[in-house]
Amino acid sequence: MTTIKLLESSLNKKPKFLTVDQCKVANFGEVSLEQEQLAVLSSINGQLVELCRTLPASIRDSAIITIQRYYTGFRLSNLLNFFTKFYAPSWSIIYWTQRANPVLSSEDLESAFCAQAIAYFLHMLDDHLADGQIPTSHLLLQLRTQGWMTFSQIAAKLGQQLPGGNELVQQLIDIYFSSIQSSKDVNGIDAYCEIFRKQMSTTLVIPMLVAQKTGCDPIAIRQAYECFGIAWRLLDDLRDCSVDAISGEMSGIYHILPPKFQNLWLLCSRKNEDTDEWKQLQFYLEQEQILPQFISLIVMKLREAENAARLAGLDGYANQLHQLATPLKNDSI
Repeated sequence: MTTIKLLESSLNKKPKFLTVDQCKVANFGEVSLEQEQLAVLSSINGQLVELCRTLPASIRDSAIITIQRYYTGFRLSNLLNFFTKFYAPSWSIIYWTQRANPVLSSEDLESAFCAQAIAYFLHMLDDHLADGQIPTSHLLLQLRTQGWMTFSQIAAKLGQQLPGGNELVQQLIDIYFSSIQSSKDVNGIDAYCEIFRKQMSTTLVIPMLVAQKTGCDPIAIRQAYECFGIAWRLLDDLRDCSVDAISGEMSGIYHILPPKFQNLWLLCSRKNEDTDEWKQLQFYLEQEQILPQFISLIVMKLREAENAARLAGLDGYANQLHQLATPLKNDSI
């Protein structure tokens, strides 16, 4: 079923009423982690400090302070638990793939988790530098360069062990940068999801290499991971609905609106929640069940991810994806 048909069919089901304010606190379900996975998470959480330690001595401490300034509220505990706030399937796909066929050496597995953590940090840092949320500085440019170098070295080492591995790495990185260049040319929710799928490509590099190394179905692994990532992006759009409209961001919610209300969305740009434009848009979103429809789309993506994971033989990963979707199902149509 296409996205548009899903949204149309949902209108014939039991009505739901959700407010924009309720959606601001919407979230995935909690994923239960085994002790071994908690140990992996602890290792991943240490990667930003380790990355800073690879910088020239004169800027190491400043790099840690800068990360804390922009990302952790100057709380050391937040820095040391940085990736705990990321949903587990963002990294556990590596764990479950290796567990299905444990052929990676402990060194390669540790490197894979390190690269995955850095890939997510770079994805976030690049976005914030590009849109001006974080001012560019020599220190951040050096941190970014060091991060890319570390990620690339690990990916190259893993890729060398596989037929066509390095070509796959370069292909995915190229897809990422091409999607950044074409991100403005979006027409409709399916195109919006497709752009973000491509923008995830750097975080897909390591899962794909590990899938190939372990003999897991790379197509199913890719679908599971990408559908999860799209669901995550759409959840962010749901929670940031008013912020996106007021900042002029054409989010996923914008792309499911009819043209009349897309125009109203654009009229909210640089306004605030007290203006008539926003109040009209909010009324429409709430009264016409747009928000529950959007949650249905998130649940659908998680279901697709779960099915693909089971097809790949990763029942543990599929169960985690199922746990993510559980609290949202009650609010979908």
